[in-house]
Amino acid sequence: MITTGREAMPSASSSVDLSAGPRAVVGTAAEIIFKVGRTVLGADRVPTAKSNAWAAVCADQERARIREENARISSR
Repeated sequence: MITTGREAMPSASSSVDLSAGPRAVVGTAAEIIFKVGRTVLGADRVPTAKSNAWAAVCADQERARIREENARISSR
């Protein structure tokens, strides 16, 4: 048997994760953006999921208040 010193090519059934590289880049970029934002804005002013959710709740309540006021005015 003659050997050429080459490995066999992977078969079609072996999988290669083509999204691993882009995911790593996006994850690193998000981390850098977060750190820069924290440095520029200050740690207490960086938006969080909790603050975003609270802002959405407040906006929903404001819209409901406006709808109620409009309904009350139009029913006169």
